[in-house]
Amino acid sequence: MSFQKIRKNNEEIDQLENFVVSTENMARLFNLSNDIILVDTTYKTNRFRMSLLVIAGINEDSKLFLLGFALLSSEQEDNVKWAFEHLFKHLAKKPLIICSDSCPTLNKVFASLLPETHHLLCGWHVEQNLAKHLQFISKFFFLTFFLSFFYLFLSFRIQR
Repeated sequence: MSFQKIRKNNEEIDQLENFVVSTENMARLFNLSNDIILVDTTYKTNRFRMSLLVIAGINEDSKLFLLGFALLSSEQEDNVKWAFEHLFKHLAKKPLIICSDSCPTLNKVFASLLPETHHLLCGWHVEQNLAKHLQFISKFFFLTFFLSFFYLFLSFRIQR
């Protein structure tokens, strides 16, 4: 059995605005997991020109599993908030930690929907920004800094 929620733009012309999907198995895995989710979006790369929002969890073996996905007509705050409201209602619990890029819309939605949840930046996005903004530093110093930074980042553990 799967959970699906559809929001239409205009009932008369039957146009899809937002769509979110998650299965019972996905919810079960999340309820067994360590309460960390990863969120990423693609911006209108499909033929329908809709944003794809992918939500994944991490289990105790550090393996990823899909929690759900959504197609959004835009990455506006109300659309993203709508998707997460319905997803978390289906999952029946909220995460302790969310990892995502630094999208301002996601930041606002997480702050309003999940005030108790810690929002961390995705390591890949941090790496890309470091490489982009610290190009002028010697490769040796950058590599030393980068490895030290990620050692610190990876040493973070959730205490239950």
